[in-house]
Amino acid sequence: MVYRVRTYEIIPNVVPQFNHFFHEYLLPNQLLHGAELIGRWVNEDRTKILAIWKYESMEHYKQIEECIKRTSLHQLAQTHRRTIEPLYISTNEEYWSMTGNYDFKGLE
Repeated sequence: MVYRVRTYEIIPNVVPQFNHFFHEYLLPNQLLHGAELIGRWVNEDRTKILAIWKYESMEHYKQIEECIKRTSLHQLAQTHRRTIEPLYISTNEEYWSMTGNYDFKGLE
């Protein structure tokens, strides 16, 4: 498994707009093509949003990204972004792999 960890530095008052854009355009396209959202969080002072996505492998991630770029929803998202204020100041993306199996369910 590969986990894509993406962090956005944001202005606190854009959280509602960012969430709307995410739920309207990004989330449905990712899920439709096989990505799994582990979770998405905002920090206490609402200056950062963190999203973690799960993929079978880096190849799986790359395939999903290529499929998404060819969708009409992606084109709509790009068009919409050009009509609104920026949703984030900066972003960082990293890819992480697990160091072991930590599923402790059933060990009780």
